[in-house]
Amino acid sequence: SISDLYEPGSIFKLITASVAIEENITEADIEGDFTCTGAEQFKDRNSTVTIKCWSPTPHGKQSLRKALGNSCNPAFMQLGKRIGANTLYKYYKAFGLFDKTNSGLPGESSSRFHDLDKVGSVELATMSFGQRFTITPLQMITAISAIANNGNLLQPKIVKSMTNTDTGEVTNFDTTKIRQVLSTQTANQVKSMMKSVVTDGTGKNAQVQGYSIGGKSGTSEPVVGDSSSGYTTSFAAISPIENTQVAILVTLYDPKGHSHQGGQTAAPVVSKILSEVLPAMGIEPDQN
Repeated sequence: SISDLYEPGSIFKLITASVAIEENITEADIEGDFTCTGAEQFKDRNSTVTIKCWSPTPHGKQSLRKALGNSCNPAFMQLGKRIGANTLYKYYKAFGLFDKTNSGLPGESSSRFHDLDKVGSVELATMSFGQRFTITPLQMITAISAIANNGNLLQPKIVKSMTNTDTGEVTNFDTTKIRQVLSTQTANQVKSMMKSVVTDGTGKNAQVQGYSIGGKSGTSEPVVGDSSSGYTTSFAAISPIENTQVAILVTLYDPKGHSHQGGQTAAPVVSKILSEVLPAMGIEPDQN
């Protein structure tokens, strides 16, 4: 979580969506804003590159909310093109994705992104849905926590307090706010879309009875040139949607079985963990 780098995959679509809404490039519920025909084509130097959607059936016309729920790659490639590499990199920096989180834990690594001047149309496309760059899981969940914290990026804090067993004196460690990355309105829109992913989209397996859950699945292909590395699947979730108390990221490396989709493999693990964590924290179920 701290020292190993990985491709976050479609979980990173939460960052792309956040940037688009904050920059007034789109909104959550504009019907037909994106069109998925199953693939997008890009000119890359002297060749044409085709990047397919994960789904064999095209998603057709979608709003951003539906595109996130469907985890539609072409929609996010179109969105990345609208945003542009310069603006995306400005927000990656704001989300802390270019720096260590300064968690205080030993051996912390930082990300590896393309140099901005080397980002062409293919790099921009793959970046928009979370592939062909690497970050630590801690960097990823810290960025998602900024969405959960009404747009405020906080420094990860491992120790909450220390008690002197001789004197009983308690030393508390303050929460450190780094910066505000998104407006509260943008954060609330993204949280609402995350909720739709779990109620209506690819994250249904993350549901916990009685609790509002928001989330996003991720699936990364094997490392280029190393097919033996296998897929990496993941699921990120927040709960409750209002006054969020918990953010969680589960990443599975080279999972075995009938599926290599994050919504099928990692989301049920998240559901199981939250079903124990939320009651343990004293968070009451929503009777509605």
